[in-house]
Amino acid sequence: MLKSVLFSVVCLFLLPVVVMAQQEVAGNIRNSVTHEVVPAVSVVLKDTPNGDYTNDQGNFRFSTRKSFPLTLLISAVGFESRVLTITAPGFQRIVLTPATVLGKEVVVSASRLVQRKIESPVTIERIGTKDIINSPQPSYYNMLQGLKGVDVTTSSLTFTTITTRGFNTSGNTNFTQIVDGMDNQAPGLNFPLGAVIGLTELDVDNVELLAGASSALYGSRGLNGTLVMTGKDPFKYQGLSAQITQGVNHIRKGKGNDPLGPSPYYDWTVRWAKKINDRLAFKINVQYTRAKDWVAADTTNTNGVGGPLQDPNYNAVNGYGSKTSIDINPFLQGALAQQPELAPLINPLLGKGSNKVARTGYPEYGYLSSEAILFKANAELRYKIRPQLEMIVSGTFGKGNAVYSNDTRYALTGFSLGQYRAELKAANWFVRAYTSQENSGRTIIASPTAQLINEAWKPSYHEATGDGWYPQYTAALLTAMAGGKSYEEACVWARSAADAGRPEAGSPQFLQLKDSIAGIPTSKGGTLFLDKSKLYNVEGQYNFSSLLKYVTLIAGLNYRLYRLDSKGTLFPDEAQPIDVAEYSAYVHLAKKLIRDKLSLSAAFRYDKNTLFEKPRMTSRAAAVLEVNKESFIRFSYQNAYSFPSNIQSLQSTLIDYNSFASGGSARLLQGVYQFDQYPAYTLESVQKYQQTNNPADLQKFQLNDIMPQSVDAFELGYASLIGGCVLVDVLGYYATWKNFIGYVNVANTPGTQDITAFKNHSTYTQYNIAYNGAEHVNTYGYAASVSVDLSRHFLAKVNFSADFLKNRNNSQVNNFNTPNYKFNIDFGNTGFGKKERYAFNTTFRYRPAYFYQIGFGSGTVPASAVIDAQCSYRLLQAHSTIKLGATNLTNTYYRNGFGSPAIGGLYYISFAYNVF
Repeated sequence: MLKSVLFSVVCLFLLPVVVMAQQEVAGNIRNSVTHEVVPAVSVVLKDTPNGDYTNDQGNFRFSTRKSFPLTLLISAVGFESRVLTITAPGFQRIVLTPATVLGKEVVVSASRLVQRKIESPVTIERIGTKDIINSPQPSYYNMLQGLKGVDVTTSSLTFTTITTRGFNTSGNTNFTQIVDGMDNQAPGLNFPLGAVIGLTELDVDNVELLAGASSALYGSRGLNGTLVMTGKDPFKYQGLSAQITQGVNHIRKGKGNDPLGPSPYYDWTVRWAKKINDRLAFKINVQYTRAKDWVAADTTNTNGVGGPLQDPNYNAVNGYGSKTSIDINPFLQGALAQQPELAPLINPLLGKGSNKVARTGYPEYGYLSSEAILFKANAELRYKIRPQLEMIVSGTFGKGNAVYSNDTRYALTGFSLGQYRAELKAANWFVRAYTSQENSGRTIIASPTAQLINEAWKPSYHEATGDGWYPQYTAALLTAMAGGKSYEEACVWARSAADAGRPEAGSPQFLQLKDSIAGIPTSKGGTLFLDKSKLYNVEGQYNFSSLLKYVTLIAGLNYRLYRLDSKGTLFPDEAQPIDVAEYSAYVHLAKKLIRDKLSLSAAFRYDKNTLFEKPRMTSRAAAVLEVNKESFIRFSYQNAYSFPSNIQSLQSTLIDYNSFASGGSARLLQGVYQFDQYPAYTLESVQKYQQTNNPADLQKFQLNDIMPQSVDAFELGYASLIGGCVLVDVLGYYATWKNFIGYVNVANTPGTQDITAFKNHSTYTQYNIAYNGAEHVNTYGYAASVSVDLSRHFLAKVNFSADFLKNRNNSQVNNFNTPNYKFNIDFGNTGFGKKERYAFNTTFRYRPAYFYQIGFGSGTVPASAVIDAQCSYRLLQAHSTIKLGATNLTNTYYRNGFGSPAIGGLYYISFAYNVF
């Protein structure tokens, strides 16, 4: 006992000696030109895991048991690396020399390994923190539209969908978006939600975009590309940062059919990160955006030429309620039977064949809310169990209003998505678990809600009384013609008479009707989604390269569970939620040959979805040949696939609108299994039969179970850094699609096999069905980019791309919505003048006119030429920057999707504190 006490006392007295053996290394790092501090610089003690990052004051500090002299490895993006030897204790004052980053960017997502972008085996684009700071775009997400080969659809100010290789539509389900390792898709709707739940503006470390097929590494849905976004490490990026952006849009009321006048734009972002000690760090991010949204106001008649005064069946692209369209011939025949003396007026009308009349629609403005609101918050805690082993716990929540387009416009009000993660990460492996929690909020489905509003204030036809909007219209039409009015004048007069008492958009009566209809679930005849679906995901990956001498080997496992819970409004889950599981395993191998001049790699992935009997295997093979030190030829084959989305796969009606579309109720089906008992005909043949009464015109549509689609893609590319100042990247690709999933409109009679009911009742049930086309669809294209370092921080970039589709299945809506070519030009400077206080950047984006096809219509998107610009001034002592910028500087309204809003200029001033 006495020995134990003495031993403890000795250890207690020796403890300070052990502590004193620790050497402290500390210092400050500054820019050699401007003399301002440089944050986020990596300072590592050579051959040890010890080190630190400089904080927002440029300071670093860490301890080591090694004795002097000590060798420090110092590196930071945009600066020349340094190796510094310290011979004695003391506070080190270090300067770094700025350097070009052209050709030195590193990426991870191309192969799940750190490698130079120029040496990537596949096409990849990258945006870093410095790019975001110098961009004219107030949102980093909108910067993506200037990258090589990228297409976007802007459905609203807060909802932008991106894609590559041509297949472009709002809410693209074949594009994967990953944020800090978490799939960003909404569990129920199955598509990425743009920037709604992405990183806040100040927390973006980098964004990497893989063009085209990427399933072998990232799983189902990666047919049109994968976007990988990485947030800032609180150990590396420390301090309090804030950015306040105030602006104005809708500058000229009436231009581009814009019904709004000048409106304020607000975007406020705060980030706070702190390293509490060498083991513990945290960060908190908050961003709030509010503005008046862009308004979809295309008044083009979807039925052809003519406006509301010329065409009684007028249905505007962005008019809602006028899809209720009925042939009034039965009412004309009824009037003729009761008043034979009207035969001279009625018989010529009946002789025309069909006399379709649409109910009066509502424009989007005044109907859908124009309040664009987005709130995002994130908190993350990191704890280093050991220098090479880290535990991460994070939570992210996003809520707001957004609008997207599909078979109509969907206004998501109060939509929210939360993602919560726990992760263990080491140098060679990680284990990650996360969940996504979706809440659809209050959704206004534009077209059917407006149709139901029309029916609520005055039914189209009331069988019990024989009265209604259409009987009143017909009676007024005949009265006006009998009074001497022309047919066109009588149609206008009849509509005015039938619309008597119609509530104006925005009126108390209109709002009451809209709120009541939008508050009734789709399963009960309204238009409300009650979706609170969830996603649970567990995955792990191990890099065996340190254990294997001759090959790089990475392997991983993934398990995913979708818990679909829409209360019957999206899925057949009225009784209980539906579980859909996916199991995955992947392996990636890489090997260098011929004195490391040739890099070969291959990846294989196995996926099983419980909705489908057969699993899917995907693969990627690539070769990169080093022509010289800074020139590389790459070739790759990639196979990608997607299981149909949950909505497409499940045996259910997606939405039962009960909306009187085309004279009957409309249902949108994304997978057809339970409706074989009804005849299904192509919609065009039904409409033709209504006019001809010839059964031969009815073309039967074959209903089959939907299958996964896949693509085999080949790509050849070349990247070269010439003279250290010119970076060139060119590529060409060719892809073959199998079991391609497109959409078709079909119709049947409600609950009867009698095809004459189409004629007798002038009503039918319309379906929009996802199905596999039998043809092999091919896509191909090419692209090129050139970046030139003009010295003194001047940089010019230009990129060009072209995408084409052949073997188009004209019976499908295939969503290949891209111009045949497009190009972008970028010119800027990140620091000039005294102490490099000034900066500017200008971009130019050109898109020729192109055909755009979507669920509720198709048409030509006009050509657009858009200029974005910004200039900024740095307040060095205050660690702040003032930026004056504009997107669409000339305020020339343009659209990038059919039925999407026209986008005008946004002019802003931004103040950023401690942003780096």
